[in-house]
Amino acid sequence: MGSRLGLPVVSVPADVLMVPGYFGFLAKIVTQSYPASNLITRRTLGWEPAQPGLLADLDNGHYFSAS
Repeated sequence: MGSRLGLPVVSVPADVLMVPGYFGFLAKIVTQSYPASNLITRRTLGWEPAQPGLLADLDNGHYFSAS
């Protein structure tokens, strides 16, 4: 998203994120990994994704004006 909006995109190391004031009380949550899966939804509802994934969809140019 940042590159499409012309903003600098950089990776911030986890130890920097933990500096007080960077994310404040949310720092612990932001630096954790929370794996997720759509397996339960797919099994329960018989759903199979048919559209592009988020990153591919963003790259299609539907959400940002052409420059």
